Amino acid sequence: MSRITAAEVAAALEIAKAAYQEAMARAGMLAGKIAEVHAYAESQLAELADQDDDADPGT
Repeated sequence: MSRITAAEVAAALEIAKAAYQEAMARAGMLAGKIAEVHAYAESQLAELADQDDDADPGT
């Protein structure tokens, strides 16, 4: 079974980010609010990554 690399995950996140940005813009969301949503999402992802780093590898 192949493993997914960090670079592949980063690329997938960028694709998803672009898709959501386009969808929010098409739905009429203002650019400032789109940026705010992205900032919240990136913060949340960073917190989750920190939690994963702190997790016990045996679990």
